[in-house]
Amino acid sequence: MAKLGLSLSVLLALASHASAAKRIEPSPPVARRPLVGKVPAAPPKRRESSAPRAHRPLVGALQRVCGAARCVLRPRKLVLRRSAAVEEYGGSSVGWPIFACWAYFLSVALTAPAMPGLCNSLANADGSTRVSPAGVDLKGTFESVDQLMTFFFDPLWGAVSDHVGRKPLQVLACAGITVGWGTAALSRSIPVLLAGRAVDGVTSCMLPICQSAVKDITPPHKLVSQLGLLQGVAVGAAFLIGGMAGGILAKVKSPRHVFALASTAALLAGIAIALFAPETLPRPRRAPRVAWARANPLSAVRRLVGSSASFGASAAFLSFWLGLNGLQVNLYNYASFRFGWEPSTAVGLQAASGVVLALSNVLGPQLLAPRIGDAGVIRVGLLGFAACLAAMGLASSGRAFALAVLGSSVATMCLPGLTGLIAQQAPAGQAGAMLTALDSVSTLDRRIAYKVMSRLFAWGISNGRPSVHFHVGCACVLAGWLLFERMASKAVHAQGAPPPTGDEGKL
Repeated sequence: MAKLGLSLSVLLALASHASAAKRIEPSPPVARRPLVGKVPAAPPKRRESSAPRAHRPLVGALQRVCGAARCVLRPRKLVLRRSAAVEEYGGSSVGWPIFACWAYFLSVALTAPAMPGLCNSLANADGSTRVSPAGVDLKGTFESVDQLMTFFFDPLWGAVSDHVGRKPLQVLACAGITVGWGTAALSRSIPVLLAGRAVDGVTSCMLPICQSAVKDITPPHKLVSQLGLLQGVAVGAAFLIGGMAGGILAKVKSPRHVFALASTAALLAGIAIALFAPETLPRPRRAPRVAWARANPLSAVRRLVGSSASFGASAAFLSFWLGLNGLQVNLYNYASFRFGWEPSTAVGLQAASGVVLALSNVLGPQLLAPRIGDAGVIRVGLLGFAACLAAMGLASSGRAFALAVLGSSVATMCLPGLTGLIAQQAPAGQAGAMLTALDSVSTLDRRIAYKVMSRLFAWGISNGRPSVHFHVGCACVLAGWLLFERMASKAVHAQGAPPPTGDEGKL
């Protein structure tokens, strides 16, 4: 059988070689004598499409989505490109940042439904997974340790990646989350689990590093759409698939089985990145040394306010997330208190929101940017999100509330544009430091939003105004929009329109 397989392989190779030779060296046509008095007609010219590819955004966007899906679902195609050197702008390797980010956040999403049960089982004396105040408090402690470490160490890894490249930091992030979830799967000691969460928080830099990798290999006029592809396909799809799979596995098995699976997935992803992924930041474009003076949270804040454009875009970005985090932290409790929803109903709405978010981040910039520009996409997203938050607070029925939540997912199309604008303001060789600075400050913004919006919701319940946190979030988003219009919108227009190309749909 082995000889037969080898023979067939040789025959197929010879056949393909012969067919290729025929295509490359066609036989000359037989000369024919023209009729007397007649000139042979010229061969008909191939009719070209009058509509250039740049004017077909929907087709290009769908091609990009399909290409990204192939990169995630068929990693063998990526492995074959492992020797590709990225020396200039081009989309040939953008699938690897998408794969790395998708695998990392898939591991995060798998554990989201299992984390409350694990914390409750550790806090309860009988080891049950029933909800208890001690379990809720322990979960909050785990998250606080994780996010505190991320806040302090993210700027460091951004500065390091500008000097050594993006690939080592992607491997580091996978190694850290492997340790974090591995301790949760194997140990019942709370101090050990806290140490694991601390290690995970210290190395939690995958998203800004992958965003920096996308910027390394993407021309400026394509950056917004590529960042939307990363956020929509990698982050959105990972949380949708991972959240559902983790919830099912936690019910069928146990929370510890979920953490074991997530740790294994992160480990395999790290090995694949280490062995096969190309480096997106070539040596000539790297920083000559690590900027240690800027590798701290205070320097991160200074970097984001270094110019009027970065300050306005950062303010809009953080205000958007302030409102979005307020929605996320109170969604289950508000829907249950206001409309009597069961948890399964809120889970279904969250899953639908994830699908809408992924599609809007990928297709929104593709469809709207050619018509209203990147600044217009940002403007529509900010104002649309503010309107959706106000609608959530005013909704008198569960259906109206659900429509407003889905509308807010559509409005997230502005986030890739804001991220791209902030990345463009980074000095040469400091894109990683700029984006990790944004991620570090976003972590602090999330902690503030969780505390403030939860307190506002609790105050609203006691005073007959349970939707007050939505109105406060709406006001914050409007303030961010005003700062964007005043300080950053001109910078978006100054970047200019992209030149028409024929590669809009390629990865």
